[in-house]
Amino acid sequence: MSIVGKNPESGMRLMIERAREEGPPWAYEGAAYTSRSTHALRVRVEADGAVVVEGDEGMPADLAQRTRQMVRTAYKHAQDAKEPPPRQIHRWKGGSGAW
Repeated sequence: MSIVGKNPESGMRLMIERAREEGPPWAYEGAAYTSRSTHALRVRVEADGAVVVEGDEGMPADLAQRTRQMVRTAYKHAQDAKEPPPRQIHRWKGGSGAW
């Protein structure tokens, strides 16, 4: 089954990307997509793994929290491999929230 469009039928899709320059901190830009909305966001990952999510006005807090968790997981996997965080993070997470 192929994916059509960016907004999933359920859950949330995270699509962010950072520039090639070295960090830390690493700065990502992109969006979080739900079945009903799209939220522009910026994410900053510090050298110690702290993740700061800055969403657009109206972005639900639980969506920002899910974004933070997804980015933190990608960071941890990169650390385990002794690599910088990935340039692109494209993830889908099922479930539903208030969004």
